[in-house]
Amino acid sequence: MCRVLEVSASGFYRWRGRKPSQSSVKHEQLEQQVVSYARYKARYGAPRLVKELNALGISCCLNTVASILKARGIRARNGKAFRYSPRTEAMTNVADNLLKRRFDAEKTNECWTTDITYIWLKDKCLYLATVMDLYSRAIVGWSLDPSMTERLITQALRIALARRQP
Repeated sequence: MCRVLEVSASGFYRWRGRKPSQSSVKHEQLEQQVVSYARYKARYGAPRLVKELNALGISCCLNTVASILKARGIRARNGKAFRYSPRTEAMTNVADNLLKRRFDAEKTNECWTTDITYIWLKDKCLYLATVMDLYSRAIVGWSLDPSMTERLITQALRIALARRQP
């Protein structure tokens, strides 16, 4: 084997009997800390582990911790991400978006838009529905109700129609 690797036999036996270097001992200790901490705090990835270990007084860098985790096959277990479903109850019976983000109108009463928000009053919530004319940016109708129902929206629209009479 020494002949194939072009190493002298005495050099091989000297290398085999040599004590581990300080850096390899330090790296082995760091590896044990990272592995034990990563199993204990399974949600932590390399950046968070580095912050925790440095706070504990264990000096380490991001690349070293990341390479240890990768070599051991340890990955952070994060929670499931929120996924949008294509069809929700909120999206049924919704009219098409006719404006397509063009919020400029050339004349009054040409384009109206609506919105609903809530207002906290002491211990209860009131819902406010507004109708805005996009030409003048004026609120032309509004309605306030303790529940967010169809009545809230239609009342705001009726007020706008009565005031502006388009």
